[in-house]
Amino acid sequence: MKRATLAALLSLGIAAAPGWSMDVFQNEKLNLNIYGRGQMIGVGQYVPDPYRDHLRVYLFMKQARLGVKGRYEDVKFDTQMAFGGENVNGSNTDLGLLDFVADIPLKPLGDDGWFKIGQFRVPYSREGLSDRGYMDYAERSIGTLGSYQARDYGLAIMKTKGNWTGTIGTFSSGGRDVPQRYLPERLGVPYMATRFGYNDGFDEDIYYVRAVETEAKRTVKAVMVNAIYMQDTLIGHSSALQARTVDKNLLIDAGFNPYINQGGGGGANGLGTIGTTRTLQRGNLFWLGADAAARKPLAGGKSVGGEVEVNWGGYQNRYGVIHLANARAQGDVQIANFGVGVRYSVLQMDKKSGFLSSAAGGTGTAAGANVAQRVNNNLGKPIHEITPSLTWRIKKGHTLKVVADMPITLNCPLWYDNMGNVAGARTPLGAYAFGDATGTTQNSLLATPGNTTGLKTVVQGRMLFQFQF
Repeated sequence: MKRATLAALLSLGIAAAPGWSMDVFQNEKLNLNIYGRGQMIGVGQYVPDPYRDHLRVYLFMKQARLGVKGRYEDVKFDTQMAFGGENVNGSNTDLGLLDFVADIPLKPLGDDGWFKIGQFRVPYSREGLSDRGYMDYAERSIGTLGSYQARDYGLAIMKTKGNWTGTIGTFSSGGRDVPQRYLPERLGVPYMATRFGYNDGFDEDIYYVRAVETEAKRTVKAVMVNAIYMQDTLIGHSSALQARTVDKNLLIDAGFNPYINQGGGGGANGLGTIGTTRTLQRGNLFWLGADAAARKPLAGGKSVGGEVEVNWGGYQNRYGVIHLANARAQGDVQIANFGVGVRYSVLQMDKKSGFLSSAAGGTGTAAGANVAQRVNNNLGKPIHEITPSLTWRIKKGHTLKVVADMPITLNCPLWYDNMGNVAGARTPLGAYAFGDATGTTQNSLLATPGNTTGLKTVVQGRMLFQFQF
């Protein structure tokens, strides 16, 4: 069986970096490759906690993925499944499907014109599109919590001409793995995403972004702008945006956006009652962003690289308007099998972000009162994250590597579960840190009277082991 050359694979748009995908079968019509990745992560964390230990230690299976990609004649395809702890969906269909996409040549657009259909990454944000197997950090930055669009199913058109490239697509807005439900609808404007700009070789294409290329042969760079717009569609008792059960960014998370699921019915400004089929409002969502990246080879096989990115988004309906912004800058030096880098990220949430309680005796109200009360989550101040990192590539490329980094989060919101300070209650449970997989959703505990919040500095030490083929 004749193996395809590197040049032939790249001409088909199939990822062919060292250690990433193995040829299984090839003939004149079919080229089939399999790939996989495993990641384990250990985390040591310092969280100022008045009730539990300040020092915490965790160990997780972060990623366990398996995929198949290739082409049949001139159609490319890619399917990727997730089996690790990252795939806690939370819906009634806990599927593990990440990608299931076909790229079909679009003849009217000439060469390098493609029609994409299936489930794949929404083309927005360099960090959001970056493959985590090719990062020199154990996780994306804290700013990505605000603007991450993740995967969705839909269709898109992509065209490249020289170094200029662009795409536009429409998606369900419900995220990946949404079950079939045929419910009454009130249609809005579909979830539309576009990304375009200049790329002279830094990225494989708009949808395949690798943060660190370890064998840079020449200076490469990319500058992109992207945008998203949608008017939500009401579906049954909910809406398209609220159907998302995984990878929900903070702007569309009802725990942080106090307007997205509200309806009339008492409380200050008519807020506090979860929307019903009669009172739920269609909201308008937008995102605007830009990013740039470059890498320059140095003598002796070394290289330097850097990235910058900014994003601004907003949501509004008849009950209110909320905005969110983030920014990121990072740089690195690659020396032989080692990479040294530092990343800065800032997340600026709206001072109106937070949780609205309509429960009796909500925070700040008299016992028995049924008044909607805004809970102060201390979310109006910028959250800063500084992360130095060190990467050791045991094998060439990103096949086998260890990544150690240390995020230092300033003005990190903490949610204190005080067990309501009720007389005779058990010992308070302790503090949850914003940005953690659990802490990002724990602000709902503030609906319980007596629970509080605070802003502290949280320090983590993370070590990630990765093997991929």
